[in-house]
Amino acid sequence: MLNELNKNHIMNNFLAVISFFLLFSSSAFSQSTEILLRHAVSFEDRSELTALTDAITTERLVLMGEASHGTSEFYTKRAAMSKHLASERGFNFIAVEGDWSALSKINEYVKHKPGGPASLDDAMGSIQRWPLWMWRNQEFKNLVEWLHQYNLNLPSDERVGLYGIDVYDHEASMQDVVEWLTEMDSSLGRNAQRAYSCMTRHADPGSYVQMVARTGQHCGDDIERVLEMVQSLHGADGATDWGYFRAEQGAKVAVNAELHYRSNLDGGAASWNHRASHFFLTAERLLEHYGENSRGIIWAHNTHIGDARATDMGRMGVLNIGQMSREAMGDEHIFAVGFGTYTGQVLAASRWEGDMQRMEIPDAQPGSWEHTLMETGLEKLYLIFNEAALLTELQNPVSHRAIGVTYNPAADQGNYVPSLITDRYDAFIFIHTTGVLTPLD
Repeated sequence: MLNELNKNHIMNNFLAVISFFLLFSSSAFSQSTEILLRHAVSFEDRSELTALTDAITTERLVLMGEASHGTSEFYTKRAAMSKHLASERGFNFIAVEGDWSALSKINEYVKHKPGGPASLDDAMGSIQRWPLWMWRNQEFKNLVEWLHQYNLNLPSDERVGLYGIDVYDHEASMQDVVEWLTEMDSSLGRNAQRAYSCMTRHADPGSYVQMVARTGQHCGDDIERVLEMVQSLHGADGATDWGYFRAEQGAKVAVNAELHYRSNLDGGAASWNHRASHFFLTAERLLEHYGENSRGIIWAHNTHIGDARATDMGRMGVLNIGQMSREAMGDEHIFAVGFGTYTGQVLAASRWEGDMQRMEIPDAQPGSWEHTLMETGLEKLYLIFNEAALLTELQNPVSHRAIGVTYNPAADQGNYVPSLITDRYDAFIFIHTTGVLTPLD
């Protein structure tokens, strides 16, 4: 049951229900190619992408996407831009589509917090949940090391943080909460342990959802009570700002994870939307945590950071952080960068919790966004969607490929999302041929 349940949250299975292909005539391709070439900026080295950040002015959140979770170039290019934004533009944190508990330990390492991991390898060892290649890779490790060194001589309140925004690995977050409550008040720790056992006594989320379906009872109220226990200690003696923030966020992870899993029984977009809402909740909380005029960077899949209203996701009632951040904060405070590739290789699994595989990415389908960009003849390019002629040319929807942690190249036709590209993103980075991440082990 767990495998079947989680498959509902793997991107390519969600995309499989969206079968929509748009074909353009050869004359339209020629016109599009000519206009794209006039506006495209070709680049060779990732350092040249720092020029793209010049288009980022007053935005508080920069959303950086990826078309897969196993492509090296997406990580290295995001890292290059993130380093520039942190060191030159005053951005306060990077938050990634990863687990809160594991990334909290890595944050303690990069910010030199007392009691945090003693070494880079210890910090990276915090990442234990499948798919390991998604964050336990050399590309991400290099960013962690850079942040640790960059922060070394900065005052503690100016150090750049690194966090996880996902609801998965909720049990690790629950354990962190219990440990913090026990340190603060042993009786609260015991009460929290008992409350969480309502859910943790089940072997996995799938077993928990089966119980809910069978009995009609759930653990949401118990898990909410633990959040209230944590919040009752706000400002208490011994509750450091980071200790309290980490515990409260961990308790919110538990609340939203339970909603995410239980909502599978409701069908439709509910389960996805609980997870997506947690992404945005975390971004909001981090901005608040860092204070007035704080700025942050989010790394997540294109399907999360590109405005859902510009795709068939919106028609289906599916939300994402790209849409919610624009609605809540205003378009002028959000800058979303999509990523794509025409062909290459990717790390993925053939099934949920399956073995990592190096897979070939088929050439993008004719008529797709990636195929159109290939026709420019440029190996690497970026576009900023701020010119009238470009916006006019790209006003029609086009199919746009997305690959999840599970992938079947033979069924690649099910991995395309119809998108109004210039409504979905503020800029786009295209790399013709991409390679795989470098797993640490």
